[in-house]
Amino acid sequence: MDQSVNIEEKFVMPARVKMWSMILMAAGLLGIIISFVTYHGEEGTVHVWATLLTVAVFFQGIAMSNAFFQAATYVAYGGWQTTMRRVPEAIGMMLPVTAILLLLILAVPNWIYGHHPLYEWTNKVIVAHDPVIQAKIPYLNLPFFFIRFAFFVGILISLTYQMRKNSLRADADPANELTYYRNNLKWASLFLLFFAIYILVMAWDWLMSIDTHWYSTMYGWYTFASNWVNGVAVCTLFVIYLKRRKYLEAVNTSHLHDLGLLMFAFSIFWTYVTFDQFMLIWYANIPEETAYFRMRYDHFMWLFYAIFIINFCAPFLILMSRDAKRKIKVLAIAATVIIIGHFVDYYLMVYPATTHMPQFGLVEVSTILFFIGIFIFGVFTNLGKANLVPKHDPFLQESLHHST
Repeated sequence: MDQSVNIEEKFVMPARVKMWSMILMAAGLLGIIISFVTYHGEEGTVHVWATLLTVAVFFQGIAMSNAFFQAATYVAYGGWQTTMRRVPEAIGMMLPVTAILLLLILAVPNWIYGHHPLYEWTNKVIVAHDPVIQAKIPYLNLPFFFIRFAFFVGILISLTYQMRKNSLRADADPANELTYYRNNLKWASLFLLFFAIYILVMAWDWLMSIDTHWYSTMYGWYTFASNWVNGVAVCTLFVIYLKRRKYLEAVNTSHLHDLGLLMFAFSIFWTYVTFDQFMLIWYANIPEETAYFRMRYDHFMWLFYAIFIINFCAPFLILMSRDAKRKIKVLAIAATVIIIGHFVDYYLMVYPATTHMPQFGLVEVSTILFFIGIFIFGVFTNLGKANLVPKHDPFLQESLHHST
């Protein structure tokens, strides 16, 4: 790597990007409000809340997986990603925003309707006549549900903030860079400990409990695989954008190659856990377990097969060669395909158990635009608060000379 690369560079959000992010947020919020007014009846209410939940959990996963990216590379003493670490840092710092929005989506319906339209276990009338749900009451009850949310998400947000704070302190105080790095090793280790439990609790609480009678011991790993590869894809798109805007001079084709390699490898991992979950349930052929796939196969068949094409075949074929992983345009296409594919994956987690039929209209478009606008504005704002390269990181030289 040329030693003349600029490691003092700072990002300034273009006025046009700021304007469009505001437009997306405003248009999305307006569309959500109109949806609440125009989607009538119980079915319309369920549809709106199902959309809000799907998109909120999807973006929560993006923020959390980028925080996980930081923690995992700290604990692994990874140096290759140092020159672009501020990107997952900036995305991870969106976690408080996505968590608050998700909390509102989970909590507000209980205040309005007395229960949440998406979760049968919150409806006392249904629970009173359902012995299966009654047996799950010690775990599936609203006080404990929100206690788990506050405990795990609160701890992970705090640890993400600590890692970010130490990273920025090292820039301002190079004499103590090793102290800050060792502190981050401690915070990252704690993060991974709580994250390992969180990925299971999150999957059980926010998604699997929608199908209250159904359960899968692999569901947490299935949702983690989707979150992780999707988070890497979003990180890759931000890195590509910065490269095209002549930022991140220190990021070379080898760094891009490794991002492509992560997307390639974990697309295969997602396929493995997804098929494994399906195979075990199909093989056992127990009615209360097969109901999950029966609903998706009967009413969402084309999407049921499409996710394997989009999330496995497409990334596998696009990113198979070494050269493909080193080309910005190819990586951008692969990352976009992965993001779309895993949104469809989340769609299939929520909609069959709530709307029961495929739907896509104003509320879906509006909610997606709203969250995209928030993410663009939030991530770019975070990027502008510090140097794009952690200039005093102990692994910086390794990253500057990274070659694969």
